[in-house]
Amino acid sequence: MARILKRPMFRSGGSPNQGIMEGLVDRTGFENGTENPFKTRVSDRSQQILDIINDMAPVAKTKIPYGQVGADMFLGDTPLKEAVYKGYKQYKSDDAQRTAGLENRKAQAAGLAMSDIQKEMMLEKQLKAQEAKNDPNVALKNMFLKKSIDEGYDLPEAERIAEYQLTIKAELQDKVDRKRVGGILDFDMSDPAQLKKRIPKLKDKVGSFFFDPFDGKIKLLTNINGVVRFSEEFNSVEEITFSTPDVGSATTKKISSNPSYMRETNPDVITPSIKKFLQDVEENQTPTFDLDDIG
Repeated sequence: MARILKRPMFRSGGSPNQGIMEGLVDRTGFENGTENPFKTRVSDRSQQILDIINDMAPVAKTKIPYGQVGADMFLGDTPLKEAVYKGYKQYKSDDAQRTAGLENRKAQAAGLAMSDIQKEMMLEKQLKAQEAKNDPNVALKNMFLKKSIDEGYDLPEAERIAEYQLTIKAELQDKVDRKRVGGILDFDMSDPAQLKKRIPKLKDKVGSFFFDPFDGKIKLLTNINGVVRFSEEFNSVEEITFSTPDVGSATTKKISSNPSYMRETNPDVITPSIKKFLQDVEENQTPTFDLDDIG
């Protein structure tokens, strides 16, 4: 146990990522309550090993040596108090040995578990590295991340841009058609000054869907009654629905609730001839009139 506790990961001070922990897990922040995956795995594995050992070779509980106490009293002519004290000392000695044996088992189980988990994590790391090497998306994502950061985006926005380029863009093209994909917004819509300055420059993009890296949403640019703005936003491509009429497809005007064809005819424009024609229609008669009479 003492030898195990001398390993770098148990030492106070310095980096805990040395020795068997080197390159396997970053322990930064674990002291603040964040779960340490290595410690958790070792603890679970060591308990499994310890359970197997205890099942295969159980350690009996320490027993009080009543027989020895009785023999000292009756055969050795030892006073009762002295015989009991001698037996108690023997019990404590035996129990200490038992406790030391159990602690030794725990140390052995922890050592085996750490060795196993170390090998497993090293293998997992190698497999992930190989997968990343064989996965072209990893290289593409890193490229988009670097490009976005170089352009001045913070990491959260850069992460969203990479995700858009790798998956969301293709899904959006399939959903709304390639011609209606406006691209990535390069300004923060939460900034009124930027919004006022940039929106007018997008008026030729009315009907297009844009990706906003600042909140990760997809936004539809519309022109309603001459006002160009982003009137709709969606959390995902799946949420996009098309209204009737589609407010993004063209400049949309409000439809009058009282169009001319629904209004009553002004009586003063009905001539006697037209009035007679309408009466004939109501009476299912063949209307007869001279076009020259209409005036």
